[in-house]
Amino acid sequence: MTSSVRAKMAQTEKEKKVAKREAMSSSETVTEMVRARSDKGHYISDDPSTPENEAWVEKPKKKAAPKKKASAKKKAASKS
Repeated sequence: MTSSVRAKMAQTEKEKKVAKREAMSSSETVTEMVRARSDKGHYISDDPSTPENEAWVEKPKKKAAPKKKASAKKKAASKS
């Protein structure tokens, strides 16, 4: 009986991992609204005579890079 319980637990964990992986690798691109900039890096103002707002543009959001762990420091040999 314990083997069937373990098998069920393993199956549910596997399904969770697969669902999480599919959610992470979905083809949906996340965008955010940012201020439009000129070639020199200055903000572009909105032209009130047009219906579109030129001051803001959609830009794809960058994925956060995983943080690197600090390496362990080596201990210096003591001279006694």
